[in-house]
Amino acid sequence: MKPLNRWNLADVIAFAKTVEKRTWVIVLSSAVGFLLVVILLVIPAWIERPLLRRDIQSMEAQIRQVNALNEKRQGWEENQKIFGSLIEETQKRVFTEDSLGMLLGQISKMAGESRVDMLASRPLTEKAFFPAPYHLKYQPSGYEFTVQGGYHDLGNLTSRIENYDKLLRIRSLEITPDGKTPGRHIAELKLWAILKAPPQAAVPAKKAVKAKNAKK
Repeated sequence: MKPLNRWNLADVIAFAKTVEKRTWVIVLSSAVGFLLVVILLVIPAWIERPLLRRDIQSMEAQIRQVNALNEKRQGWEENQKIFGSLIEETQKRVFTEDSLGMLLGQISKMAGESRVDMLASRPLTEKAFFPAPYHLKYQPSGYEFTVQGGYHDLGNLTSRIENYDKLLRIRSLEITPDGKTPGRHIAELKLWAILKAPPQAAVPAKKAVKAKNAKK
């Protein structure tokens, strides 16, 4: 018998004729079975295994992220309660039109309790605005007062103003000695009362259209 490396096509055909049909059936069945195993098991496992590993890793990362957020949630909820309470308290301290109308009387009362004489009071002519977007919610309303009193009495008055239950802040304070009365001082006091801004008026439809056309 020739060595396998010297076989030609005729030798292969001759050899195939000598093999029984049963043997060919077994060989073909084995080959088909092997191909089915490769197609149905090996190839899917080779392709899907990395995808499955990636999905598992992604799921583990999401679980870690959720656990980390759950740990921080309690702190966030506590901060939300604290900041919510501060915002609510601050909004209660904002002046309204009614409370602003009583401001002059309240300042006079605090001056009397501090043994300070009220000489003059007037609204400030200069206007001020908060930066956006706070200018839509709040606006300062200014007042100027001229008072007379002892140095410590004036300090007591400014302390009362700073601790007033409404948002009232001292913008400037100028104290000069009273030459006519020893131990007494004249103080020019400028205040800002933080007022809730009135709602913005809507632009009429016709004016809005004209403004839009003018821009074009």
